[in-house]
Amino acid sequence: MNRKAWLLAAALALSSGSALSQAAPPLPRPLLSGSTSGLGWAIYAGGLRGADLQEDGQSLRLGAPVGASVLGTRYDAARKTALLTYRVPGGLGARSALAFATNQLQLQGFDLRERTFKDANSASATLSREGRKIEIQITRRDGGDLQVLYGFSKE
Repeated sequence: MNRKAWLLAAALALSSGSALSQAAPPLPRPLLSGSTSGLGWAIYAGGLRGADLQEDGQSLRLGAPVGASVLGTRYDAARKTALLTYRVPGGLGARSALAFATNQLQLQGFDLRERTFKDANSASATLSREGRKIEIQITRRDGGDLQVLYGFSKE
């Protein structure tokens, strides 16, 4: 290979390498995913950034707050619900957990329709987008564990 061709190849390799290093890191592998009533969704352990939530408007991305320990996930096909259970060091109230969950959905184009705070340990909300509805129920259990139940349906 002559010197000019070698320099051109090296420059191209460097420029493509820097473009790759500037790309957003790939999403982590979801803990649980599926499709309910024609709406794709995935639950992640946490650490989703705003850009991660806005990239793909069709499939929902849901997760726990940064630093949370995910204790489990479960899907109930008969009830069309997905459950995420997590614990945050230092604790987190039901109101704050609901704000976190609704914010994730609002970043993905859902409109908040209703929000209810029953007591310090339970809260709920209903959001909708393009004929799809998601109901969120937050329960803070003894010991500080939070259960977030997502109910998927059509309006």
